[in-house]
Amino acid sequence: MRLLLLIILFFNLSSLLQAQTYDTSYSELRRPGQAVRNLGMGNTGVALSADESALYYNPAGLGGVDSLMLNLNILLEIPAISELQSSQEKLSDGASVSIDLLHIRSLNSFSFILPFGDWFTIGAIYSLEYTYDFSATVDSSGTSSQEQAVNTIQNSNIGLGMREDGMLRYGLAVAPGTGQWIFGVQQNTITRREQPFTTVAFEDITEDVISVADLTQLNTLLAQAAANGADNLTLADALFIDNVTTQIQNLDVQKLADKIESKFACYTSKKAANSYSVGFQRRAVSASWLRMSFGGVAHNVGHLDFGSSDNCPRSHMPEYDLGFSAQPKFGPIRFLFAADIRDFTYANANDTYCFENKGSSGCLQKRFNWGWELGFLPIDSGASFVSVRGGVNQNRPTWGAEINPFIFFRFFTIEYAHYTESMGQEAGDRTNARDVIQLRFAF
Repeated sequence: MRLLLLIILFFNLSSLLQAQTYDTSYSELRRPGQAVRNLGMGNTGVALSADESALYYNPAGLGGVDSLMLNLNILLEIPAISELQSSQEKLSDGASVSIDLLHIRSLNSFSFILPFGDWFTIGAIYSLEYTYDFSATVDSSGTSSQEQAVNTIQNSNIGLGMREDGMLRYGLAVAPGTGQWIFGVQQNTITRREQPFTTVAFEDITEDVISVADLTQLNTLLAQAAANGADNLTLADALFIDNVTTQIQNLDVQKLADKIESKFACYTSKKAANSYSVGFQRRAVSASWLRMSFGGVAHNVGHLDFGSSDNCPRSHMPEYDLGFSAQPKFGPIRFLFAADIRDFTYANANDTYCFENKGSSGCLQKRFNWGWELGFLPIDSGASFVSVRGGVNQNRPTWGAEINPFIFFRFFTIEYAHYTESMGQEAGDRTNARDVIQLRFAF
């Protein structure tokens, strides 16, 4: 009961939340710094303690690291094969071309964690993350070149999203008394420039360059000339055809490029903001062989505010998460189970729909994650010679694996994860599958 009361008190700040008014085509619950191990386990991590990922999920997790750690991580995230195949199938349609959302992310980071006995642990991580999202629809259908040109402009669009984050996070975890409670706090400094995913119609880009109305009229007049002969055209019609044709021939490519750039000008703004993360973990005394832990964390305490009146880049309200884990060990085999509820106050800036529809089961599923890990020949409390993982993220399966070629210590690690992000309003809507690989170097 005391534990429950403390959790309620810890998260009572939720009354300070305000609704965000973002309206984006894609609603990814985007969080900087998602770790590969965690992604393979359903993107869980609130109640885990293993490595620098604690600075992404819960600073209290630093208290579970029992030795000095210096890590260099190189991560690349690309569209899963299924996403590329889907776009390829649509590309083969010919007249109507559609490219599904293609997501690319890179994250390079350097971190250290230094424990001071059983009392407290400090840690810091600097990371540089780039994210790109692209989609396109091109309609080139039509029985004539003029009709194809009209349809291309009227029915085609491109979508683009970009984000660059330079992130410095440093934190402290304290385990007073018997060490059953661990409390953590960290400061986050993020330098960001961002273009929220924006869909732009070709018609908007060609506006003031050549109008769809002119192309439509041109198509009509040419069709009349083909059917009845050019002699039946009026002088005004002939002059119009000549004028529009000249416009097409002299199309200012640079002007088009400038128009495109103006639609995505948000990315040129680069600003810095600070926030805090505060968390706890509670190690259960009963059934000690299960090594159970409960955790909670508040991210973006103080509001991650870039001071942008135009939401460029976007600021983020506090986010509150809860988690549970169990880590029994059976000789050379280590098993881990974890479950999280992420952002249960629905304050994520990328998810206006769920803020307004909190009772929706699809929105709850979008925030409930669980996963497992099976490790063979444990190296330390958080790594094994070979590990396999699985889980569920946003009601979609995840899986992953890890190998430490140097069997007795962490020096070089290869990690892989597959997960699916729901880009629509609820879990399962407009899913986007991704593959992640990471190389980790420990010093």
